[in-house]
Amino acid sequence: MSQIIDWEYYNSHFPNSIPEEQFEAIEQQAEIEYEAVVKPYMNVSAVKERDCIFKLCNFIYENKDVLYGKPVTSVSNNGYSESYGVQNFTQAAEQMKELIYSTIGTRLAGAF
Repeated sequence: MSQIIDWEYYNSHFPNSIPEEQFEAIEQQAEIEYEAVVKPYMNVSAVKERDCIFKLCNFIYENKDVLYGKPVTSVSNNGYSESYGVQNFTQAAEQMKELIYSTIGTRLAGAF
């Protein structure tokens, strides 16, 4: 599988979020999620495709515990506890689909 974005592109736009040694695996997972939603008949520009993979990489990395089977029910932020957050895989999968649709600029594309 060819990479849509590479570490240098990612790091130059969003430095130090995903460690370089984890980036390739996360980018490949982002492409798999993207291709599960975006079909060949959807005309998506290369810029929107890169932006989408970029956002998916961040989402996957930030939600890796949930996506790999560890549910999150609360989030602690500098001593403040918040009870929202992705709680299960189904919620994370739905959020990824919504992220893809919003990034490529269509919500009806999957209906055809």
